Amino acid sequence: GQNTYAIGSKVSLYVGSEVLTREIVPSRGFQSSVDYKAIIGLGTYKVIDSMQITWSDRSFKKVYLPAINQVHSIKQQEEIKNSIDALTVVKPITYFTQVKTNIFQKHVEDDHIDFYFERGIPRMISTEGPKAAVGDVNGDGLADVYIGGAGGKGGHLYLQNDNGFSEKTTPVFKQYVDFEDIATLFFDSDGDGDLDLFVGAGGNTASVGSRALQHRLYINDGKGNFSINTNSFPLNQDNISVATAYDFDHDGDLDLFVGARNVTQIYGNNPQSHIYINNGKGTFTDMDAAKMAGISNIGMVTNACWANIFGDAKKELILVGEWMAPHIYTFKNDHFEEVKCNLNTMSGWWQSIAATDVNGDGKLDLVLGNIGENCYLKPDSLHPIKLWVNDFNQNSSQHKIISSTIDGKDIPVLLKREMEEQVPSLKKQNLKHEVYAKKGIQELFSPTLIENALQKTFNYTSSCVAINQGNGNFIIQKLPPRMQLSSVNTLLCTDVNKDGKIDIVAGGNLSCFLPQFERLDASFGDLLINDGKGNFTWLGSNQSGILQRGDIKDIIEIPSKNGKYLLLLQNNEIPVLYKANR
Repeated sequence: GQNTYAIGSKVSLYVGSEVLTREIVPSRGFQSSVDYKAIIGLGTYKVIDSMQITWSDRSFKKVYLPAINQVHSIKQQEEIKNSIDALTVVKPITYFTQVKTNIFQKHVEDDHIDFYFERGIPRMISTEGPKAAVGDVNGDGLADVYIGGAGGKGGHLYLQNDNGFSEKTTPVFKQYVDFEDIATLFFDSDGDGDLDLFVGAGGNTASVGSRALQHRLYINDGKGNFSINTNSFPLNQDNISVATAYDFDHDGDLDLFVGARNVTQIYGNNPQSHIYINNGKGTFTDMDAAKMAGISNIGMVTNACWANIFGDAKKELILVGEWMAPHIYTFKNDHFEEVKCNLNTMSGWWQSIAATDVNGDGKLDLVLGNIGENCYLKPDSLHPIKLWVNDFNQNSSQHKIISSTIDGKDIPVLLKREMEEQVPSLKKQNLKHEVYAKKGIQELFSPTLIENALQKTFNYTSSCVAINQGNGNFIIQKLPPRMQLSSVNTLLCTDVNKDGKIDIVAGGNLSCFLPQFERLDASFGDLLINDGKGNFTWLGSNQSGILQRGDIKDIIEIPSKNGKYLLLLQNNEIPVLYKANR
């Protein structure tokens, strides 16, 4: 009945400035085990300062200056019980502390599996929410929050008070519970001095142009009571990802860019993004596509921002998305023009963007959240991943084929059986897996089908900072390695430690990939501290205080009389509130 081999114990050797540790866990599987001895190599070290054995009951024993190159047999005696492990560091004061609250409603994702409706896609895009908007809607000087709801659930408005937050019942929201809220934005649409609410829908379930994809503009009466203006926008066709406001034509009212994520259940096709011109009274018209420099069909937009990149009197529009590079547009006279820069070659699966001055030189830099270097697909500029969209089976359906570059060939990523689910004719043309595995897509299909296919490229995976040089070009600086282990879905740029330098709070993870592509789940909420020169140090949860599992979709900062809060929103989870300790 005794633990004669000390299973579960831990041996720690203190050598120089290092601690070498080995746990006694011999089991390796069914009827499989390794030696019970803890064998620890010292490398170049010749002396062990001390050795600590922490037994399974958390008592421990210390041995000073043990001999090297020997087997030590140590028995557990009446050691100090329930003591703190000598390796445990006293927990420092963290930057944030989680606030316990039961106010916020759980986000409940609707049960929609994209893979059942589209074969060959790498991931689902029906799980993009929730997103939130923050602003003072009732004029009491406190910031309030709207959190978008999943399809069938509806959004929620939370008013801040001296004791925290309380939900405000808003009857008009209940009329649109069948919408999946994705883009949310508080802004003054009609120039009356209060914040109205724009909500754009997504979800990848509603048919093109259906009611459930139409934009909603909720008009505020100044006291936080909302009604809807059903004639505020033209008909919308596609799933929306982001909305951001700026008076780009300088006529005194706020105009909108609304980015489109995808065409429902036609992954890869370019949806229609919009620039809406405000008439000053909250009614918006589509800008002529001929004046938009290709913005309307730029691609699968995931995020956008307006920022004064060139230090003049106006802001530029910066867009990021999947299967596309970052793009910058400037408004001149009556039309937009694209600004060519070195970002245009970095085609990624970009998830987020923020503009801030990271190095204190007075110029706005760009923080760009990508899919990360831990992604199953690992392209580079010489070996890009490509997406091909066409009716490859000649049956009036759009098929999606992803290829990787191997030995100069565009080799399909999916296995023969998986490809045959889309294009059954491949089965007879390639009877053996070995034959299929060696063929590029150009050998599997006719030149006409390849030439007419919509082709997209993915060649850059890293999340990074683009340091603005002021001449339209940027120096690319990768974020710390820990940030590359997962996607960066959302970015909040703020001075966390009150040193006057802009730090970054980020959230990530994507669990909606094809099983063979594996999920990205190595982010638990990240804090990056800036040294003032644009170099960032990643802090773990023991210093940041942030520890959240799951897919973090949005992080917003909420000012209050007692400091500031962070609200972390995760897909299919309850929003989590953190209070800043500094």
